[in-house]
Amino acid sequence: MKRILLASASIVAFAGAAAAEISFNGEAALGYNDTESVSETDDDDGFYWDAELGITFSQELDNGLTAAATVTSDVVDNQLEGDIFAEGYVLSLTSETAGLFFGDTDMAANLRWDGVSEMAHDGFSETDGETVLRGDFMAYGFNVSLSGLVDDTTDGNIEPVGDTLDQYSVGVAGSFGAFEMSAAYQEKETDFSEAVALDNGDYNPNEIFGISVGTAFAGADVDVAYAREEDAVTGDAEDSTGIEVAFPVGPVTLGAFYVAESDQDDGYGVAVDYVSGALTVSTAWENVDDSEDWAIEAGYDMGQGLNFYAGVADAGDDYYVATTYELAEGAQLLVSYGVDDNDDSEDEIGDPEYQEGTTVEVSFEF
Repeated sequence: MKRILLASASIVAFAGAAAAEISFNGEAALGYNDTESVSETDDDDGFYWDAELGITFSQELDNGLTAAATVTSDVVDNQLEGDIFAEGYVLSLTSETAGLFFGDTDMAANLRWDGVSEMAHDGFSETDGETVLRGDFMAYGFNVSLSGLVDDTTDGNIEPVGDTLDQYSVGVAGSFGAFEMSAAYQEKETDFSEAVALDNGDYNPNEIFGISVGTAFAGADVDVAYAREEDAVTGDAEDSTGIEVAFPVGPVTLGAFYVAESDQDDGYGVAVDYVSGALTVSTAWENVDDSEDWAIEAGYDMGQGLNFYAGVADAGDDYYVATTYELAEGAQLLVSYGVDDNDDSEDEIGDPEYQEGTTVEVSFEF
């Protein structure tokens, strides 16, 4: 189950012409789940607990730049005597118009790309444990990013085999007049894929180019996108061309998309979202590569910090009910019940990603 708890408290480390600052943020959770997932990676059967700590060091330099380093660490994770280890690390040097980032940070193409739903060939690599060097800058109203993967992999003798930059990528996003656009490119990279990323589903060794344009027309938001992907091994190329429309009508937002694919059945879908006062309802139906899916999910704010949620997803194979209660600022109680009839959601049932079975969890943010 995904838990995203964000908070921060800052203290001044020392004062001077340019003050340095240290910021802390953290989260902790304790829960119980009564159903063991079919996924062997599920750690939340029975009692479970975890705590995470984030620390950010920042320093304003005399030349207008800001230097910062952010470290995120697990303190405990289902064991009381667990070692503290870093999950994420980002070192940055930024100004108002540019920035340089190193560590567990987004790759340029994935950062700037904004395509159409369910395109099969716009799967730019996403960071999942890799080390990235990325530069950002603004030019003529556009945000431009350049990045490379730092190949710090090792061989069987724990000797470095890389120490080079692999899979360069570039991304551009911005607006001109009434139009918004994005363009992205990543080069093919087979050496890095073979060395480290075979077990990383977020890494794509293929060469990909994409371009998208969006505008508002007759009260509707319209986006058009094209992506071309060339297989890094065979050299075969396939593409996706899509259009997506969102049209608000009072408290209702109507949405639809259509994607033409060169190597599989075309994809299409519709969605209807309703937001009015305390009630939120989301419905969606789609058919992608001749595979049909639909979901109906709702939430209701009952006041006094109490919320109720219910939904049916995964074409009716998943369903859930849940309540959350704000115990105090930064503390929340969750009680949920979820069912995954076809055993494919791996404790990520519905859009809130609830666990299968009955869950009682209290979480804190600091």
